[in-house]
Amino acid sequence: MKFGVLGTGEVGSAIGGKLMQLGHDVVIGSRQPGGDKARALGARTGAGIGSYREAAAHAEWVFNALPGEEAIGILRGCAIDDKILIDIANYNSAVDQPIVTPIGEAIQAAFPRARLVKTLNSVSAHLMVEPTSLGRPHHVFVASNDISAKSEVTELLRSFGWASILDLGDLTACRAMEQLIPLWMRLEEKLGTTHFNLAVVHDDASPAA
Repeated sequence: MKFGVLGTGEVGSAIGGKLMQLGHDVVIGSRQPGGDKARALGARTGAGIGSYREAAAHAEWVFNALPGEEAIGILRGCAIDDKILIDIANYNSAVDQPIVTPIGEAIQAAFPRARLVKTLNSVSAHLMVEPTSLGRPHHVFVASNDISAKSEVTELLRSFGWASILDLGDLTACRAMEQLIPLWMRLEEKLGTTHFNLAVVHDDASPAA
C-alpha cells in the first residue's frame, strides 16, 4: 500500500520506518525535503522523502504526524480528500492549556471528505510501532466517524503488533484522547522514561476490543 507520512520528528520517523519494514511504499513529507535531517531519515528508513504535498499526492493513506497547531495549514496544500487520514497529532499547548476544539475534530471539519481516524496520539513513538516491547498488555485507542476506515486502520494497528485496541466510537472521543497529554507528560516526568503506556482494566462482562 502507498503511504504518506507528514512529519519527520520522532513520530513520523517511527511510523515511516515501521511501514517500510512491513513492505509498504512510503514517502515521508518534510518542510525541508532537501535538508540533512530529511536525507538522513530517508537513508535510515529506506523511505522516499518529499514535500508534504508530494507525500500526500503519493499516498493512498496519509499519516498526520504534525504538531496540532500546524496541521490544518499544512494539510490545506495536500491531496487528502477521500483518503484515510490517520491523525496522531496533539496540540503542543494541550500540555498546560485547555483544548478549545480537539485537533482531530477540527481537521475533519476543515476537510469533510477525508476519512479521518484518530489513534496513537497518547503513546510513545517507539511503542506506537513496537507495542510488544513493553512486555505486558496495554491499550491503544481509536475513534472515527467512518466505521469502515476505522476497521481498516484497526487492521493496520494489528500489523504493528497491537493486540489491545479500544474503540472509543466517533470523533467526539478526540477530546478525551487529546486531553490525556498532560497526564502522559506528568507520568514521563515521574517515571523518568517514555517506556510506558496506559492499560484499561475491566471485568469480563465489559465489551472490549
